[in-house]
Amino acid sequence: MLKSLFCLTGSDDRRRFIAIHLSCYLLFIITSTIFSFNGLLSLLALSICAGICTLSTKRRLNDANLKISWLLAPTASFLIAGLIITISDNTTSYWLLLVPLAISAFLMTYKSQKNNHIFGYAGHIDLSSYIKQGSSQPQQRIEPTFNQHEAKVSLSSAHQGTANTYVKNSGVAQDSPAASDDIGEAIRLKLLNNKHKALTLTILILIVLLAIVLPAAITSVDDDVIAANKNEKTAIEQSKSALSHEVTLPDNFSLLASSFDGITIKWQGDQSISGFLWQQTTAQGDNSCQVISYDNGEVIRTLDVNQESNGDYLARFSPLDTRVIIKNIAIRSSFTLCGYTFSLNGSQAILGKHRYYSTFLEQ
Repeated sequence: MLKSLFCLTGSDDRRRFIAIHLSCYLLFIITSTIFSFNGLLSLLALSICAGICTLSTKRRLNDANLKISWLLAPTASFLIAGLIITISDNTTSYWLLLVPLAISAFLMTYKSQKNNHIFGYAGHIDLSSYIKQGSSQPQQRIEPTFNQHEAKVSLSSAHQGTANTYVKNSGVAQDSPAASDDIGEAIRLKLLNNKHKALTLTILILIVLLAIVLPAAITSVDDDVIAANKNEKTAIEQSKSALSHEVTLPDNFSLLASSFDGITIKWQGDQSISGFLWQQTTAQGDNSCQVISYDNGEVIRTLDVNQESNGDYLARFSPLDTRVIIKNIAIRSSFTLCGYTFSLNGSQAILGKHRYYSTFLEQ
């Protein structure tokens, strides 16, 4: 059975041809996804699949008595699509496989001109041994005779009957080239009719454009999202690196200010979760970090809360809330943030003596 996949002179009927091509496309998708970290393995899988598809296409052309010039179309389109998928390393590029699939589907519409297919294959490789024969074959009784010529005729008839029974029960496909109800042939002739040539050409062009433009568009959107996230993270990192005016308050938390006068509250956490705990831009994370809540019920939203690798929590606030935050820390009794409650006793005295924070208390 495996040898028939590499046969160059045999014939493949429609079902075997499209089954081989679909299997190769799926196999390439799976292997290129699994081995996305190694381009050489993906290229090896592409080469093997393209080779099998090429041989199957050659047998399909033999089966339908088509010109050898059709051999290049499905193979070349598959190789080009596979190379783009492997090099770009973008899952949206798999849409390009629609092009070789469309060409394969077109070649499938041609009806078989060969007979006696076994499992869709006809050629010099014998596949009859894979056919499950019936448990019992009808035996034709040969009558005894004294005429030698009649005995030979009877014996020949018996063998012929057994052979016919074997072919009938073996599942060998007897394709009739003159079949009048060929659906694939009818569809192809309908599409290639002069009245429908423009429509068919338009559909093919749309498929090609879709396979090319759609991955590029999706990739562009993904790149924009990645760039936006990167810029946001860069801005956050820059704001953190520019923090100054650090002052430590009695309940083991500190206030810092950015270059834009945005307040950051820092304290030592008891959990080791490096990264963002809450982000206002995505509204995802620990809900207890959404706001700072004072003992009088007033709340102020955080921009984000991040935990550093050393365990420090950093809660950033908008510069628009700086004055309110500093005044509340000075005059309130406590606040809660990310599940931590901090006492504000003695905070007013410390902030009042600080050159930077005291200016907000005087406003």
